Amino acid sequence: MKIYGYLTLGITAVLLTTAPVRADYTKGMAMFQIYGGGAVLGGRYNQPGVNKDEQDYADGGSVIGGQFLYYISDSPCVALGFDVSHADFDSHGSYHLLTDRYTSSSAKSTAGLLIARLAYPKGRIRPYVQGGLGAQSTSLTLDGTPINSMTWKDTPTTETRQLLDSSQVGPVFEEAIGLHVYLTKRFFIGAEYKVMELIGKDFSPTAAGQSEGLLKTSGSVSESSIGLMLGLGF
Repeated sequence: MKIYGYLTLGITAVLLTTAPVRADYTKGMAMFQIYGGGAVLGGRYNQPGVNKDEQDYADGGSVIGGQFLYYISDSPCVALGFDVSHADFDSHGSYHLLTDRYTSSSAKSTAGLLIARLAYPKGRIRPYVQGGLGAQSTSLTLDGTPINSMTWKDTPTTETRQLLDSSQVGPVFEEAIGLHVYLTKRFFIGAEYKVMELIGKDFSPTAAGQSEGLLKTSGSVSESSIGLMLGLGF
């Protein structure tokens, strides 16, 4: 039975890769795609005298999202639409961000953008470039626990405390490049690399964080991601 299964998959793959692709992008055409992949958050606490590697907001994580586009022109081939995504980043631990404290920092980000895409309109392989503008919500948390037989300054205890719990809402700018590979007239797979600049207010520490010397963050935060996608044109 396994042999028949592999044979069926092989025949299906051959049919898909040899099927003619005639549905070029034209004015009035629309498409929907979903994607998922990995993401990296660019942002640091900027604590004086601390190595940059110890200051990251978060480690790499995952991103999921979806896009809808409508082609308003086919010469040049231009589409307008929207892109919604959510990224969840892994916690970043450090023994050096704050003196005699182990800290764990994590972040999440959700963005919605209006996008414009310039695409190559025909053939099986169709590259594109994309830009967008929208809004984002990003949250950042930092927990701390005393180490090296130390306690908190105000109590002789060693429990974990929340040193930062802050969210920002602000504009987001996007730049992306991608590639679609059409398996049939309407169905495609692809990949996209995207960079978003998350512009918003600074993240502020809690009272406990301020007493530990944690500074208010400053500057924008960037998110870079690469994802694989499935899509349908209609």
